[in-house]
Amino acid sequence: MARGRVYVPSLDSPSKQLIHDLARDLENVKLFNAELKKVHAYERKAFYDNLDRIDREREALHTAALDEAAAFHDRVREEAEATLREHNRAEEEERARKEEATRKERERIEREKRERAEKLRREQEEAARIEAEREAERKAKEEAAKKAAEEAEQARKAAQEERERQERQERERVEAAQRKKEEDARKAQQAAEQKAQTQQQQKIGAGSLSPEEVRIHDRYVELHKTLKQMREWLRGVGKDNPPVKQAMGDMRRSIKKCVGQLRDGKGVNKAQEISQEEHKVPAMLIYGLNIFSKALISALITEASINPAHAEPIGIVAAQIFSMEAFMFKGIPMGDILLAKYHVICPALWGFTGNDKTESGRRALGWWREDAGGPFVSEQAHMDRMTALGAGFSALTLRNFGKTQRRNPFPNTMFWTSLQRILSIPPAEMQDTQISLLHAMLRGSSERILDFFGHIGLALMRMAIIDLPAALPRQTMTVNQLKLLKETYARDRNVLL
Repeated sequence: MARGRVYVPSLDSPSKQLIHDLARDLENVKLFNAELKKVHAYERKAFYDNLDRIDREREALHTAALDEAAAFHDRVREEAEATLREHNRAEEEERARKEEATRKERERIEREKRERAEKLRREQEEAARIEAEREAERKAKEEAAKKAAEEAEQARKAAQEERERQERQERERVEAAQRKKEEDARKAQQAAEQKAQTQQQQKIGAGSLSPEEVRIHDRYVELHKTLKQMREWLRGVGKDNPPVKQAMGDMRRSIKKCVGQLRDGKGVNKAQEISQEEHKVPAMLIYGLNIFSKALISALITEASINPAHAEPIGIVAAQIFSMEAFMFKGIPMGDILLAKYHVICPALWGFTGNDKTESGRRALGWWREDAGGPFVSEQAHMDRMTALGAGFSALTLRNFGKTQRRNPFPNTMFWTSLQRILSIPPAEMQDTQISLLHAMLRGSSERILDFFGHIGLALMRMAIIDLPAALPRQTMTVNQLKLLKETYARDRNVLL
């Protein structure tokens, strides 16, 4: 390869000549390296091309071997499949042959069974026919004899029935006349009794109540008197028996103490401890429940008349105690002891009413006296009592026993019945006593009324809070308090009437 000549000027010193020679040698080295790289690149390309050719040849050989092996395997598989199909066909033919033989044998056996059964049936039918003919002949003879006897008996009975019919008609005529006479006398007596009963109900403020409702109330009043007599009897027994007197005194003091602590929530556990005491004498159990009921009523009047919310713990402990198995008689709660006191001191809860300006009307409403036979308490004191008793009645009868196995001693229906009887009193006969009771019963009970009674409870609250005040002839302060519950419900509980 020709190299270009470079013009080199003459150098005037040895150092410049040396630098010039070095530069020329470096240029020659660069040219040599460039040529050497080209040679190496050509050799590398030739090497890899040769490797690619060898790989292609080997791949062709391998592919041909694989194709040949695959073709061989396909032939073997097809031969195996053909052998399998032939084997399956032979087995299927053998199975079908055996099934056909089995079916024919089964049909032969069934045919022989049917033939034997048919032969037996024909023999039985023939025997039955012969027996039936004999039986029919025998029955015909018996029927003929029986018919002759029946005809004779019928003739005799017909004559006897005719005689009895005539006697019965005569007897019925006499009895009808007697019954008519007795019925007339009974109706006259009932009319007199109904008139006397109506006058008596009106006298005691029960004009809107049924005789059965008055009778139930009287039974509670009688129970209250019996409890008083029993308490006096036990006191007499205690005079001759110091241990009994000591037990009665300890029980009475313990009950009054724990009930007095209910406002602060300290008496509930103590009341439950009292329920665990074992009294083998039923009279002591009744005495204890009587004292307990009396203490509850006293606590209600003292505490809930100031703040009706204080009735809630009293209602809770009453429901707990009276629902305990230890305080039941054969599984029946003894809550009637407490209800008897309620019937005596607050009959207005059960629909009794009267003119609060008269002595008989106040007695019908449960207006308390300062002393036995003394003057009545003031109107404010009476209204405070009604507030306390109404709130206490709600706390007793609106308890939820849905999550416990205990039996509710004061069912929720008592609350509904009480409201229904109060609202059934004609507006002209409605007194502030009933209005105060309604206000106390409904004031803090809206949520539980809706939980227990749903939309019907909402309608009942509307009737008591909106419809009743609008129908009353007098708009007293008590009536206005009842009307304000509408705004209280809407503001505090989001209940719209």
